[in-house]
Amino acid sequence: MKTTVKMPFGIILLFTAFTLFTLLNSFRLEKKIENFDEINVKRINIIEKDGTIRMVIANKELQHSGRMDGKDWEKRERQAGMIFFNDLGDECGGLIYAAKKNSDGSVNSGMSITMDRYRDDQVLQILNDESIKGDKIMSQRGFFVNDYKSLEGIDARNKAYKDAEKITDEKLRNEKLREISKNHGSSNLLFLGKTKGNSQGLFIADQNGQPKLMIYVDDKGQPKIQTFDEKGEIKDFLLTGNK
Repeated sequence: MKTTVKMPFGIILLFTAFTLFTLLNSFRLEKKIENFDEINVKRINIIEKDGTIRMVIANKELQHSGRMDGKDWEKRERQAGMIFFNDLGDECGGLIYAAKKNSDGSVNSGMSITMDRYRDDQVLQILNDESIKGDKIMSQRGFFVNDYKSLEGIDARNKAYKDAEKITDEKLRNEKLREISKNHGSSNLLFLGKTKGNSQGLFIADQNGQPKLMIYVDDKGQPKIQTFDEKGEIKDFLLTGNK
């Protein structure tokens, strides 16, 4: 006698659902790595698992406007390149590049790699900046070290500038802008490279950005070592008879 065992429909349905869930979940957990020979893209966002943005690679049109304290800045024109963001999602540096032909035939071209201070603007920069007109070129190429006197950050400084611009009295407005720049603006502490005046060397300033020491070769090919006192007066150590 042939015996047939029938399984309850509910058990069959449960088993089927469990099997499908296991298969789908295994596909979901599988790490996917895609290989491409070539892609065309206008913007790539690199993010953490929780969505925190870490890097943006974009063209000029879609470049990230910047971000600080959890808020994106208003849309603004920025050059193509890479913008970096720290673990908090704040902008912390970048690499940008551009070239522009002007109506008079001149050309402006350059590239910049920057590293920002925490919650502020760039403090380290490698720069190549060129202006070409006819057969003449003016260029600055080198390494900058900058710093800020205040720890308030870039958002507070930008707000102070914006508020100052609302002052209707021109004299008072300019005084306020100079005050903000003096107390909260950037100071260039060091430059190593080629200047727009065709000198090559090392240029060091104090914490207020006032020149203190320059070791360079000028545009005439003459080597120079110069220091500056508190009044800004220059002492040239390579002049004949100067001790």
